[in-house]
Amino acid sequence: MITGSKELIRNLNTRLVIRTVLKEGPISRAALASRVGLTKATISSIVQSLLDAGLLIEIGNEQTKKGRKPILLKLNADCGHILSIDLSPEYITLLTSNLAGEHCALKRTENHTDRETILPRLISLITQSLAVLPPSPYGLVGISLGLHGVVHENRPVFIPYSPYSGIDFAAALQEKFHCPVQLENEANLSVLGEHAFAFSCENLVNISVHAGIGLGIYMKGQLLKGQDGYAGEFGHSIIQIRGRQCPCGNRGCLEQYASETALLKELSQKKGRQISIEEFAVLYQKKDADALSTADDFVTYLSVGVNNILQILNPEMIVINSAFTMYFPQLCQQITDCLANSMKKHCRLVPSRLQDTAILLGGVTLIRDYFLEHTERLPL
Repeated sequence: MITGSKELIRNLNTRLVIRTVLKEGPISRAALASRVGLTKATISSIVQSLLDAGLLIEIGNEQTKKGRKPILLKLNADCGHILSIDLSPEYITLLTSNLAGEHCALKRTENHTDRETILPRLISLITQSLAVLPPSPYGLVGISLGLHGVVHENRPVFIPYSPYSGIDFAAALQEKFHCPVQLENEANLSVLGEHAFAFSCENLVNISVHAGIGLGIYMKGQLLKGQDGYAGEFGHSIIQIRGRQCPCGNRGCLEQYASETALLKELSQKKGRQISIEEFAVLYQKKDADALSTADDFVTYLSVGVNNILQILNPEMIVINSAFTMYFPQLCQQITDCLANSMKKHCRLVPSRLQDTAILLGGVTLIRDYFLEHTERLPL
C-alpha cells in the first residue's frame, strides 16, 4: 500500500491514469476507474485536471446498446512536439512529430562532422527543424539523441566509429533549447520503437546491424541497460579467438565479421572497388557468387549470435534491423533454419517493420514517456 502526502499520491495516481489511457485508450471514465482500481470520484477529478491541462481530450461516445453512452478519453497527442535524432557515423537524421509519432517531418544530411563542430551543426539543424513547427500548448517537450555506442548517465562513454565519446550533448542542447534532452544507445531506441509501433510483446530483443551490431533488450516492460550502460553490446561478443582487431580492444568480435560495414568491406575487396548496400542488393538478385557468399556469411554469423541470445535471454521475439534483411526478408528464415537450438520454437525471428525509422520512433517513445511521467512539472 502506498502512503505519503496527498500531493505525492495524487501525482502517482495521475501518472497511472495517463499510462492507462495511453495504453488502452480511447477509454471511458468508468472503464478507467475499473482498470486502475480508483474510485469514480478520484478518476473524475484527475481526468478533469488532465483535460484542463490539455493532456487528454474527449473524442465522442462509446457505442453501447442501452443507457447513456460513455464519453471516451484519449491522449491529446498534439499538445506538444518531440524532436528525435539519429546520430550515426554516416548520417544525421532528424524527425519531428507529435506525442504519438504522427505529423512527422524528416530531415537527413550526411555526417562529416568532427568532434569540435558537431554541437554547432546539431544546433543549426535543430533550429531549422523547429522553425517550421506549428504552435502547440507545450511546444517542444524534449529532444532524443540516438548514439551508435554506449551511453551512461545521459552521456556518451564509448562511441567506437565516431569521435563523440565524452561530449556533453545534453547540457549544451538543454541550455540552447530549454527542454529535456535524453541520450540513448541506438539499439535501445530501436527496441523501444519496435515495441511501441510494431510488435506488442513484453519480452522483445532487437538486433541492430549497421556499422556495428547492437542489442536492445526489452523485458517485462523494462529496457535493460546494465550497470554502466554496456548491456547489449552484442557486437563485441567474441566469436573468433585471436581474430580481427576491434576498436573495443578485443579481437574476434562479432561485428568485425557480421556488421554491414565488415561484410561490404570484404565484398568490395573481392570486387576491387567500393560496393554499397544498394549494389550488393543488385548483385544478390543477379545471383552473383560473391554477393551470395556475403549473404551466407551474414546468415552464418548471425545464427551463432541468435543462438547465444536464445540461451541467455529466452525472448518471445527477436527483431533484426539491417539493410540485408530490409532488402531480403527471407534471410531471417535462413537464420532460423540454421539454429539447432530447440528453444527456437518458443521464439519468433522477424525482420524489422520500422527499418530506418526504428531509432527515431524509439526516441519519440522515450521523450513522450519522460514528459508524461513528470506530471509534477505540469499545471495540474
